[in-house]
Amino acid sequence: MRLSRRAFVTATSAAFVPAITTGPSRAEGWPARPVRLVIPVPAGSAQDNVARLVSAKLSARLGQQIVADNRPGASGVLAAEIVARAPADGYTVLMGNTATHTINPHLQKLPYDPFADFIAVAAVGSQPNLLCANPAFPHDTIPKLVAAAKAEPGKINCGSSGASTSANLSMALFKLRTGIDLTLATYKGATPAASDAVAGHIPLVVSNFDSLRALVQAGKLKAIAMTGATRAPTLPDVPTFAEQGFPDVVVSAWNMLFVRTGTPRDAIERLRADAMASIAAPDLRARFAEMGVEPMDMTETQLAPHVRAEHQRWGEVIRAAGITPE
Repeated sequence: MRLSRRAFVTATSAAFVPAITTGPSRAEGWPARPVRLVIPVPAGSAQDNVARLVSAKLSARLGQQIVADNRPGASGVLAAEIVARAPADGYTVLMGNTATHTINPHLQKLPYDPFADFIAVAAVGSQPNLLCANPAFPHDTIPKLVAAAKAEPGKINCGSSGASTSANLSMALFKLRTGIDLTLATYKGATPAASDAVAGHIPLVVSNFDSLRALVQAGKLKAIAMTGATRAPTLPDVPTFAEQGFPDVVVSAWNMLFVRTGTPRDAIERLRADAMASIAAPDLRARFAEMGVEPMDMTETQLAPHVRAEHQRWGEVIRAAGITPE
């Protein structure tokens, strides 16, 4: 059962990524001018913070400015389309994510091919999702929540940061594994969903770790579980879903750098090498740890299988859960 945000608040208040085989082999002097990084989320969001940290390091290594271009909209479709239609010269790069390449293909008719039109260049990082409750909500562990949801099917409500997010699908997967009827309401981002949970309009909210971490630390929300494989250093008292009996509810929202298929090989190799070196910097990794972001230390040959596996996994969850486009 799913409700729109407006109906929800009213009620509760009252695959394959191709190998680098196409395009010219050289891009003389790349980069000879600033590089545009298209980011599919709003400025100031958790994934935008990751993108800007990486772009600052990458700019210093490339010797050219990385121009951050936030293009939120249609769950990342707008940003991905911009890169898919840009010249294949390495000067327009997508900070792709779980939605753009592995979730949206199952929920939308896309104006681009998420596999044939892009080359995955470098894995950036991933962060788990955090399930939080209003402090007054009594069912503050996963076993308690499951028992309460089974006792009152459809009456416990959870806001998520969007339909095409790993956070929303984390809860869809959780519902499938438990058989509970938990009502999910999809919001346009983590901020409005979290605000409604803090205000008590909804008892639960799920979103990326860094979107909710500060509210948990301030005592405005209580963390029930996180979807990481292990606990996060910045919230060490928050158990994982796996610890609470659900070992396959291990989900992360990831980011990768993508360029358009046909981009010259030497531009891709330079971008990959400098991106990986940037992500390996100790000070960047320290900031990632504070944010709950885990670096994705993947080789070139590991990128395509990862995207393919994620695409298959979320397709299966979406079909099993009966999730349809909004």
